[in-house]
Amino acid sequence: MRENGTLKASIRAAASRASIVPRRRLPDYAVDGLLPQIAVSPADAEETSEVLAAAASCDGAVIPWGSGTGMTTGRIPRRYDVALDVTRQNRIVEHVAEDLTVVVQAGARLSELQEHLAHRGQYLPLDPPLPERATIGGILASNAGGPWRHAHGWPRDWLLGMKVALPDGSVIKSGGRVVKNVAGYDMGKLFTGSFGTLGVIVEAAFKVVPLPASRATAVAFFKSSAVAVRAAMALHARNLRVESLDLLSADAANAVLVDHAKGNLWCLLVAIAGNRTAVERTLREMAGICTGEGAAMASLAPAQAETVWQGVRGFGLQVAGDDGVTLRAALLPSQVAPFLESAESTARSRDLPLQVDARPALGTVYCKTAGGERVPLLVRELGELAGRLGGGLVVEACATSLKPQIDVWGNSRADLALMTRVKDALDARRTMSPGRFVGGL
Repeated sequence: MRENGTLKASIRAAASRASIVPRRRLPDYAVDGLLPQIAVSPADAEETSEVLAAAASCDGAVIPWGSGTGMTTGRIPRRYDVALDVTRQNRIVEHVAEDLTVVVQAGARLSELQEHLAHRGQYLPLDPPLPERATIGGILASNAGGPWRHAHGWPRDWLLGMKVALPDGSVIKSGGRVVKNVAGYDMGKLFTGSFGTLGVIVEAAFKVVPLPASRATAVAFFKSSAVAVRAAMALHARNLRVESLDLLSADAANAVLVDHAKGNLWCLLVAIAGNRTAVERTLREMAGICTGEGAAMASLAPAQAETVWQGVRGFGLQVAGDDGVTLRAALLPSQVAPFLESAESTARSRDLPLQVDARPALGTVYCKTAGGERVPLLVRELGELAGRLGGGLVVEACATSLKPQIDVWGNSRADLALMTRVKDALDARRTMSPGRFVGGL
């Protein structure tokens, strides 16, 4: 990449209050092996807009940065000139406990926000991978969801409002700080899940909820994925206080549960939250369903459970070595069992390992494999399988060496034309994370 002295001088002039990251730290901001010419950490929304305007004046390509936990997702960028680090913007702007709302800057880490909210007996029901590192802006930009999505949905479901710095340096606000708001375009949801291709999220307002009085984690072990899925769906149908419902293949269970796994058995991992009576009732009903299907049951102590759930949260963003991928299939819940059966068979036929974390009630299946040159063919076959079952498949994490051989966003999408028009309206010069998103946007 040829260095642009004018671009770097413009960024330095605009970032009068920002921290220009030392050159030796540029490798910390690598994306798929590409390094920026300059990395800058603006102090606030105003300075973020000034940096963006300076970059735009020199046609500089900008990639926003939080903690970097989700940067393995997406295509290899076409260009990368400026890393814009928002982690200095990490304040909790306002928390109105009585209204169950909180406003926070994009660089705040989720774990720090949860700690603050816990002092008032509240929490934001999001559990993305690596919550001790994940920033609010990064969570929203990637719409990152974890096991709690079973009960609580996606990050966009808790969003009340957002402040965003656009590629030309202008700043817009969407929504507000109250649970009820006026009708209109929900621009916040547009930027959620846009992977930094439309602008830089600098602030967000959320709904929060009271902490549950009691929590428990139980596991059940099954001889086959089909029986385990049937039990999971039966438990889901009871409308109990299930917060997370994950099904791990034997290899995944051995990696995540370690001492608690049981050989070649599939593991149904269930988190339960609510008042004590509701939790105890859910545990009883789970035991009845699972033992009725011939499963062995166990429970985890709180400390053990937290370690296990940390492993589950991180499953989707982990890549096995430098020749691996992690895939996410989105299906109808009724198609999870046939997908699992066929995916296992396909991987065996290619002599590739396959670890699985499925969320049957959501229709979500994560698959992790490694094997170098054999991996792209398996990705295509699993993508075709998901398509035949009425769903789709994307690559959540991927070794950079494999990305040129894989369309990480899966098959072409019907809404690509609409997404292109949005990109044209907000980033016509293609300076925000160019090429990383669907269709090379």
